[in-house]
Amino acid sequence: MLRNDLTTALRALRRHPSYSVINVVGLAVGIAACLLISLFVRHELSYDTFHEDADRIHRLVSDWGDTAMPASTWPTINAIQEQNPSLELAPFFETRAVVHRNTKQFNEDPVFVARPSFFEVFTFPTRRGTAKEAFSRPYTAVLTPAMADKYFGDAHAVGKTLQMTGLNGGDRTVEVTVAGVLAPLPEASHFHPQIVVSWATMDAAFNFTEAQRESSGGGFRAYLKVPDGTAPDSLAATFTEQAKARRGDDWRGATLRLQPLTDIHLYSDLSLEIEPNGSAAYVALFVAVALFILLLAGMNVVNLSTARAVDRAQEIGVRKTIGADRPQLIRQFLAEAAVLVGSAGVLAVGLAAGARPLIRSLTGMPLSFGTFADPYTLLTLGGIALVTTLGAGSYPAFVLSRFDPARVLGGSPGVHRTRGPGTSILRRGLVVFQCATAVVLVAGTIAAYWQLDYLQDADLGFDAEQVVTVPQPPAADAPSISRSFRRDVAQHPGVTAVSEGSEPMPGDLQASVGVAVSGLGVAPEERHKLRLVTVGQGFFKTLGVAPIAGRTFEWDRPADSSGVVLNRAAAERLLTDLPPDRRTLEAALGQQLDVNVGFLGRDLEVIGIVDNFHLATLHQRVEPMAFFLTPILQDTYYLRVDLDETVSGLAGLQEVWQRYFPNAPFAYEFADQSFAAAYRSDQRVATLLGVFAGLAVLVAGLGLFGLAAFAARQRRHEIGVRKAVGASAGQIVGLISKDFLRLVGIAIAVAIPLAYVALTQWLDTFAYHFDLGPGVLLWAGTGVLLVALLTVSVQALRAARIDPATVLRNE
Repeated sequence: MLRNDLTTALRALRRHPSYSVINVVGLAVGIAACLLISLFVRHELSYDTFHEDADRIHRLVSDWGDTAMPASTWPTINAIQEQNPSLELAPFFETRAVVHRNTKQFNEDPVFVARPSFFEVFTFPTRRGTAKEAFSRPYTAVLTPAMADKYFGDAHAVGKTLQMTGLNGGDRTVEVTVAGVLAPLPEASHFHPQIVVSWATMDAAFNFTEAQRESSGGGFRAYLKVPDGTAPDSLAATFTEQAKARRGDDWRGATLRLQPLTDIHLYSDLSLEIEPNGSAAYVALFVAVALFILLLAGMNVVNLSTARAVDRAQEIGVRKTIGADRPQLIRQFLAEAAVLVGSAGVLAVGLAAGARPLIRSLTGMPLSFGTFADPYTLLTLGGIALVTTLGAGSYPAFVLSRFDPARVLGGSPGVHRTRGPGTSILRRGLVVFQCATAVVLVAGTIAAYWQLDYLQDADLGFDAEQVVTVPQPPAADAPSISRSFRRDVAQHPGVTAVSEGSEPMPGDLQASVGVAVSGLGVAPEERHKLRLVTVGQGFFKTLGVAPIAGRTFEWDRPADSSGVVLNRAAAERLLTDLPPDRRTLEAALGQQLDVNVGFLGRDLEVIGIVDNFHLATLHQRVEPMAFFLTPILQDTYYLRVDLDETVSGLAGLQEVWQRYFPNAPFAYEFADQSFAAAYRSDQRVATLLGVFAGLAVLVAGLGLFGLAAFAARQRRHEIGVRKAVGASAGQIVGLISKDFLRLVGIAIAVAIPLAYVALTQWLDTFAYHFDLGPGVLLWAGTGVLLVALLTVSVQALRAARIDPATVLRNE
């Protein structure tokens, strides 16, 4: 029976190859999109699940109300460790170093420093050597195979040595022995430690733990396994109380919380993330888009099947007359749908396999040909095929199988006549839905690209294209060397200014300080949180930022070390503590600020105010910033170059660099290029959305193409008569096209308000965005209208070229 149904289905599809091709191609596109997105979802949900007891692993998050970060101070983590000795806790931190191997040097950032418990909490097995045991000894490290190959030319690195300079921020070099080579790190990990140095190395070389005992530096991370039967929230509350008891006022208003390891990749966007994370919202968006594409393809099957009902009526009438019952007919139509979907599924696998390079470049998801043969993929493909078969085949099967053979074979006009794109309200509704969906997706794509252009072209408040950033080498920690280096670089033609600071481009702006105007009696918990940026003289000149009140730091004023420069946002925040009649920028000048940070001093004077400018990306608003003149925390040189002498300026910089830092690789970046690189994830999202929008338009266009072909064929006699009485080709094209274009117009009218609401809500998630005017919506609507016009006109022009004599003679 099944074989007979499939044979009949194949014959029926072969009788109308054009409609079959349209359906197969549309379904293949939809199935391929769903298949790829299902693989993407599996990949995103699999992050960090390779660790043993992954469901028990959590990380410590410090929440200060206005800022939360997955890091804390060492005294805080140490207090937790000392008061909970049985806890499986892995503290670690990231640093940077220059790695020397023979005559080569490599800038490595980050370098992880960890205790043996790192390999107890995390499952990072070693391919060669040991890790956990070796990390109880000083001067040991483990590498990934890629790093072992980079340094030694092969992965057989165990027992070999490396020299590392700058592990503790100074210019001291230590020699470490490679104790192990890790197995290749899984792609689906929220961080990828390429080099891990034992904590014992830091203690032996720098007395590190003792030096950090009272430190307020907050770059230490802690991951732990929550004991069975313990609620993470309860444990976090205990940690908070222990931290407050240990840190006192330093922890006023702060809390500790525990974040599940498997939630980090999709549900975390905190300050100081180790690596950029994914987004559950974007995953959900692409799932929805892929399902919509498949839905549009299924609608094509329904539309074309019901539109061809008049062609199938005679066949159905005959089969019912000779004894076929309705279940048999339903089974036949479902078999036809199954053959369509099966053919589309085979083509979809080919399309998905061909799209592997594009998908990998846009999502980072590893895809091999073997992926399409694994059980998950096959089950997913089977599930998609089954749902599509039932969804796209059920309606035509149940509708067409209801035909009354007496009416059909008796020549009922209601059966044998259709007009325009079809008298069915359902078909018209489906066309409107398809085109409206295409308009919304195209509008979303245009908006994504316009927003990306806005972010990349926005005024940063300084001359980014003239600013070059260079990471400071370890030897630059010596103030005299750094000062001499800056002096010699500034004298070179092509370099117009040079300075240094604590933020790369774009910066993290993680350090903050509680500030209040002195003498006002502001309670510690009511101090204003300002972002702390340490700079050198000439910082604002190098960036091209002029003061709007007062002055900036100057070379010939040693007393500026007790001064502070604020940006406008910081000044306006501090002015709220003054009487309303004194809340002017000029009134802020000369104010003494109570900072109460050891290395800055307690009372600092506001000497100047600059307008707001962006040190971080435009994903976040310009925050209140306080700039302090101190070499502490500085790790970046800034140079302002003459654009007409860029090549000579950079060549001179490299020559001076080699003279002062011969053991450190020279690397630089233009600030505008660094900011552009920070928006690569936005670029990938926009491109991926554009691909899906194009597929949606393709599927909708295929449906219109098929319906237009059917409408033209059904009206051949009418067209022949009209041409015989003198109708022009343009009139014939208008006759065929007008009904379809009317439906597209309705779709655009429906889609525009929906797209406007959705895009407004999406743009509101950005700190800065372009103004959503009518342009995006008009471009989207016009684009879909033109595609529809082109698609329908092709069939209409073919119909307009028919020979009326032949039509009237034969029909």
